[in-house]
Amino acid sequence: MPTFKYANPPAIHWGAGSVHALAGELERLGVERIALVTTKSLLGAALPFEPHLTATIAQHAPIDQVERAIKDAREAGVDGVVSFGGGSPIDAAKMVALRLGGLPHVAVPTTLSVAELAAGAGFTDETGTKSGMRDPDLLPDAVIYDAEMTLATPMELWLSTGIRALDHAVEGFLAEGEHPFNDVMALEAIRRLFDSLPRAKAEPKDLDVRTENQLAAWFSFTLPGASASGLSHVMGKQIGARHGIPHGVTSCLLLPHVMRYLGRTKALPASADAVHGLIAELGLPQRIRDYGIGERELNRAASELAGKYSAADLLGIYLAAM
Repeated sequence: MPTFKYANPPAIHWGAGSVHALAGELERLGVERIALVTTKSLLGAALPFEPHLTATIAQHAPIDQVERAIKDAREAGVDGVVSFGGGSPIDAAKMVALRLGGLPHVAVPTTLSVAELAAGAGFTDETGTKSGMRDPDLLPDAVIYDAEMTLATPMELWLSTGIRALDHAVEGFLAEGEHPFNDVMALEAIRRLFDSLPRAKAEPKDLDVRTENQLAAWFSFTLPGASASGLSHVMGKQIGARHGIPHGVTSCLLLPHVMRYLGRTKALPASADAVHGLIAELGLPQRIRDYGIGERELNRAASELAGKYSAADLLGIYLAAM
């Protein structure tokens, strides 16, 4: 008998100005001493609270920075965590909250990668190797999608994480098994992303359009486990952290080629060619070689991933994206 398990955070707020819901969420959760986990680029942004501790996290959540944040938060005696930024600070905040006994965590995302919707967290070690953990307690207690808080996000980062959301929707839809709820949401996410991402590029400060982007990204991730373990995601993670490529960009590089390889996209409202065209229209990266990666590095990545798919097939996808 098919079963669907809801995995979204219990409370999701959206719309320009919705960051003011943060105070009520912190009060509801009994948080008084707040650890803010963010990035250096967002330090000084106006948030409606005064943190007792601020921890900054770099791209791909280096584990030494995460461990330092955990240590500092423990010493500061915080009783709750707010993450502000993209996937790296959000994932780091999840680990801080979990390691300190399951503290409440409210996420205020500034990209479309929707790490805030997943009960998992990724990090990298000193060699750049990507690792991750899954635990139901990693899921944030509340999420706030406030378009005003995203205006400082560089447009390429915003749009490339929008392609990451498209990647979620496509891979969730194509995942094995029956998941009719996710299928409806994924199809709507695809439609909304194709419609709203070009408008976001044309009107970077239009808060209504950015809110549409955020809603589409939310809709893309109602089957988080299957989406995050899809082939495009896995192949992207294998080269992303090691070579300093953001997650959103790896989706730009690989998603159309993975769709062509899988060859099961007839039911989707967007073909691999259409996805490729959208990425080009948005002016986003399309070639792996532009990141200084050659066939030797791609052969290593394919060999390490081989299992369900052969190393030869995986290398073929990588080379198609060269």
